[in-house]
Amino acid sequence: MSPDNTVQVTSLPNLAQILPYLLGHYPDDSIALHAPGENFTDGPTMTCPLPDDPAEWKATAELAARQFVAYAHRQGHNPDQGVVVYLCREPRADQTPWDTAALLAPVGDWLTATLTELRATVLQTIGLVGNRWWAYECPAEGCCEGEPLPTASDPTSITAQMARLGRTPGPRTRDIVKEFRPTTANPNLLKHLNTTIDQFNTRSATRAGRDAMLTATCAQIHAALNQFRAGATDLNRSLTTQLIVGLHDDGAVEAGIARAEDDDLPHARRLWAYLARHCAEPFAQEAVPALTLYAFVAWRQGDLIAARLALRDALTADPDYDLAIGIHLGTIDGEDPRELLTSAHTAQDERMPYLQHAIKVASEYLPTETHADRYREALDKATADHAAQVSTDDEQLRTRYGTIDILTEALVLQRSLP
Repeated sequence: MSPDNTVQVTSLPNLAQILPYLLGHYPDDSIALHAPGENFTDGPTMTCPLPDDPAEWKATAELAARQFVAYAHRQGHNPDQGVVVYLCREPRADQTPWDTAALLAPVGDWLTATLTELRATVLQTIGLVGNRWWAYECPAEGCCEGEPLPTASDPTSITAQMARLGRTPGPRTRDIVKEFRPTTANPNLLKHLNTTIDQFNTRSATRAGRDAMLTATCAQIHAALNQFRAGATDLNRSLTTQLIVGLHDDGAVEAGIARAEDDDLPHARRLWAYLARHCAEPFAQEAVPALTLYAFVAWRQGDLIAARLALRDALTADPDYDLAIGIHLGTIDGEDPRELLTSAHTAQDERMPYLQHAIKVASEYLPTETHADRYREALDKATADHAAQVSTDDEQLRTRYGTIDILTEALVLQRSLP
């Protein structure tokens, strides 16, 4: 910042109040770590959600400390120059702010112990609870405990300083996640979702069935996005549940990524958020692909906070979901999301002709018990025709076996029909 734009952090109340300006949002129920740079607001920051169960806090704090030190070093910052720790938690119904602050105190101790072990220096540990602040490093009993955060009427407050610079505090986590997190469950939709899952699994039991379902989901993505582009705010129940379930095919998610062009970003964001909001318990895991697509769109829009919060939900539901992991790492490492968009377009261009061919072959050459000879002829013709269109021997071999697989499974499917 230039001297005229410098924020003066000269007191513990300033230190307590600056967090939502540092992060761009206020992290409810979280650990936040900041290593100040030349100007206080410079330097790496990191947040880590604090689990509901205090029994998990020690392991969470130790892991957060180790991750932050590694991250700071990757950013070219030496944390031995100082780290500020923030502990944020709202009081529960049976707690006062002082109860909650006392409950958080050991978390600061665990963080300090691990950071010190890793040769990082803790400058101050601040508790933020119920719009009040605690400075745990203050040695005087009763001092710096439960003071209200300064108001804008104090000209030295961070709020007043930021207002003079035209800046406002970021929103709270709980307000950001309302965009994509379920609030109430629709019993009728959840019942329909359960039926759709069963139908999807049955129809996807064969290679031919999976290809047909993927083609249908890609068409549904196109249709739903067109509806949102035209101003729709919801979808009919059938399309909603079919999209939620269909996105569990990686090819469908790839198609969703390919629809994240500049003009489609606001419509795609609303679509993926809409689908995620309809995955209430016990179907929270069904939201993982939609949350990941939402995060990718938010990343494309430069909204890293919303992207990471959505990814947090996705990875909480499925810690091994590779695309969510990859996007999360991409947001941390400063990668360009357009590279993933280009890759998705390329994969779609390669996949769709194959899908169209597979469905055409399966539909034209469905064999019956009384036409085994025609089935063998159809098999030879289908594989020979398609193999001639690909360029290398390896591609021809893969294509031939892929087509044989489709037709063989189509035969199994045909025999299973009443």
